[in-house]
Amino acid sequence: MDARKLHMVFVFILIGLLISCVKDPQDIPTGFSADSSFGMKASFGNESIDIEAGKNLWTMLPVVGQEDSLNVYTAVLSQDGCLEQCAPSWSFRFFQSLPLISDPTLAFSNTLDVGEKDLVMSNLELDSFDVLLTTHPGLFMSGFSYWEDLNDASATSFFHEFQSTVGYQQTINVCFQSLAFTGCQYTQCIYFDPATQVPCLVSIEAKLESPRHVSLSVRPMGTPPFQYEWYNGATTPSIVVTLQDSTVDIHAEVTVIDALGNRSDLSQTILLLQGVVDPCYVPISLTSLPVENESPSVKADRMEFVYQDKNGVNWRSSGGLQPAEAGVYIDQVSFYGVSPIHQKTSLIEARITALLFNENTGESKLFQTERLSLALSHQ
Repeated sequence: MDARKLHMVFVFILIGLLISCVKDPQDIPTGFSADSSFGMKASFGNESIDIEAGKNLWTMLPVVGQEDSLNVYTAVLSQDGCLEQCAPSWSFRFFQSLPLISDPTLAFSNTLDVGEKDLVMSNLELDSFDVLLTTHPGLFMSGFSYWEDLNDASATSFFHEFQSTVGYQQTINVCFQSLAFTGCQYTQCIYFDPATQVPCLVSIEAKLESPRHVSLSVRPMGTPPFQYEWYNGATTPSIVVTLQDSTVDIHAEVTVIDALGNRSDLSQTILLLQGVVDPCYVPISLTSLPVENESPSVKADRMEFVYQDKNGVNWRSSGGLQPAEAGVYIDQVSFYGVSPIHQKTSLIEARITALLFNENTGESKLFQTERLSLALSHQ
C-alpha cells in the first residue's frame, strides 16, 4: 500500500473514532449545549454561580409542555443533557394561558415580551387572606366596644371578633374602640399588610416611679426595628410623665411602625387611683391565614424557577412569600433558530431577584442574577 492510500485510511479511521465519541444530537442538541451564549451568572445566598452551557458538562435545553390549561415554556440548565430529576440543575418556567388565537408564535411573543414579569406565588398566598382580630371580652364587658373597618364601613363589627377576607396586595385598616363605665378609654387602629403575616400590635405599660412621676413604656409586637412617636413628640420606647396634684388620669397616644411598614396607632387611658396605676389595657390578637387556590389562574402568565441542589433537594421560588423587591425583568427576546426537534427557539435575556425556599425545611435564600440567557422553544 503506497503512502497516499495509507494516509487516506488513517483519516477515515480517525473520523470514525471521532463520530463514535460524539453524543447523539438528541441527547445534547447541537446549538444549545455547546453555545456559550446560554448560561447564568448569579448569587444564591453566599454562593456565587457562573455557568456557561458547553463548559464543565453544563447544557441548556428548552422544553415545551402543558400543565392543566397552560402552556409551559421551560429552560433547563443542567449537566450532561439531563432534563428531569437532575442534581444539580436550574429550571426556569414560564406559564401561559392556552391561546385562543391560531398563531402560537404570536401567543408566545405576547407572553415572553420585554419588560417586567410576575412571579408565581404559592397557591397559599396569591389570591387572598382570612384575617381574624380578637379581643378579650372579660376586660370591658361593663362598657361599649366595637371594631370599625376604615376600608369598608359596612364591615364594622359590634362583637369581640373582627373577620375579613383581604385580597393579595390589599391591606387591613381597622380600629378597635372601647369605653368602659370605669372611665377607661382604649382605641387601637391597625394598618396591616396581610402578606407579611406579622402584624404590628402595641400596648402601653404604666408604672408609678414616684408619687409625682409615671413611666409609660411601649410594648410592641411585630417585626423590629420599630419607630416610635408619642403624643409629646418623643421618639423613644419610654417616656416619663410628671403628675400634678389634681391628675386622676393620663391620656396617652403613641404610633408605632415596624420594619415591614405595618402600623399601630394607640390611644389609651391610664387611671391613677390612690397610688395604683391602671393602664386600661385591652389585649388584641391577630391571625392572617392564606386562602388556598389551586386553579390554573394562580400560575397563568407568570414565571417560577426551581434549583435542585447536588443533594436532590428542590429550592422553589413558589415555596413562600416573596419580598416587595422580588421580580423578573426580561431585557431582550430574539429569534435564535430551530431546535433539533424542529421547534422555533428564542434567546431570552432576563434578570431575577427572588427568594428560593427549601422544600424540606422552609429555609429561604436570596437568588439574584447578573446575567441570565435562556433558550425557550415554542410550537
